Amino acid sequence: MSTWVRVRQVANLLNLSTPLGLLLAVTGRARLTRGPHGTILAYGYRWPVPAPRAPAVTVGDVVLLRLDPERVAGRPRLLEHEARHCTQWAWFVGPVGFVPAYLIASLWSWWHSGDFALRNPFEMHADLVDGGYVSPPRD
Repeated sequence: MSTWVRVRQVANLLNLSTPLGLLLAVTGRARLTRGPHGTILAYGYRWPVPAPRAPAVTVGDVVLLRLDPERVAGRPRLLEHEARHCTQWAWFVGPVGFVPAYLIASLWSWWHSGDFALRNPFEMHADLVDGGYVSPPRD
């Protein structure tokens, strides 16, 4: 594991975003397992909070998944996308900074595109295609 991933994990632990993600995972009756890029995968997440329709939501270093392992295996770039969100949680000092910034970015995106993700800088930086928001052009 890279030094940066370790720094990110410590930052997300100290800023309480990973503990919050773990609390959500337990509340949502998810099964926890270690994932790639220093993530914790929470399979079978059932609670509608924070995003009821999203197949994956990251809180700190915890990826809350409404997809089963087989479906995640079919979308390997999704976990790369979610790992980028882990870094964003660290940069924005956890729930105190990330949550309001992400909500403002989502509203701005919706206002300008009619979609909460397509013009959201957080989603764009995490790569929209990797997150499954848009399909790559067909050749």
